[in-house]
Amino acid sequence: MSVALFIRHGKASAFASTDYDQLSPPGVEQSEQLGEWLAEQRLAVDAVFLGPRRRHAQTLDAVTRVLGTRGLSLPDPTMLPDLDEHDGLAVVFKLLPALAADDPTLRAIVEATVRGEKPSPDDVLAAFKRVTRRWVRGEIGHDDVEPWNVFRARVARALPRIAEIGRGKTALVFTSAGVVASAVADALGITEEERVLALSWSLYNGSISELDFAGNRWGLRTFNGTPHLRDKRLVTSV
Repeated sequence: MSVALFIRHGKASAFASTDYDQLSPPGVEQSEQLGEWLAEQRLAVDAVFLGPRRRHAQTLDAVTRVLGTRGLSLPDPTMLPDLDEHDGLAVVFKLLPALAADDPTLRAIVEATVRGEKPSPDDVLAAFKRVTRRWVRGEIGHDDVEPWNVFRARVARALPRIAEIGRGKTALVFTSAGVVASAVADALGITEEERVLALSWSLYNGSISELDFAGNRWGLRTFNGTPHLRDKRLVTSV
């Protein structure tokens, strides 16, 4: 039996920057504490897999930097484009104006933006969840955005690639919340897509979800663990 630790990237710059694909200062701290925890565990890591986003690489870089101060290292990472996050955020931005015409909650956000007011993070998150639920159900979509079912199939393709490391091995997988949720759903046989989306919303930044595998059979050992985040200030989810 082999094990893959799926790690959600540290807290990104959501709502605080025009570039979400960038770790925030708390995100760097979360990643460094993950490195400290891995050093304490003396975990023998046989392979590292990395999603293509900058925030994935920055999380790994912080972990590697801390391990280096302890005289420890990780194998060179293998980049897997299939570990990329879905583009639900783009769906929201592209469809929000049109959807707002029939949705008072969304319309209030659009009107506030037109007036030059900045919506609160809670309002933006509520709009994101409202729109992405419909996207996952296949009710809405955009030609420029990868459909949800295509995203799910893409993540499923990454699992056999990870499993190629063989039996009795341990892998670290640095990626995003949607990918972790999708992999966990596949391991548990969850096919109700809104439940998969809800799993992604529950994931903490920098969290660890441990999946085991043998051949093409996957199972879940732990989900959304944060044993390394001893400072509760760093237990965040957005």
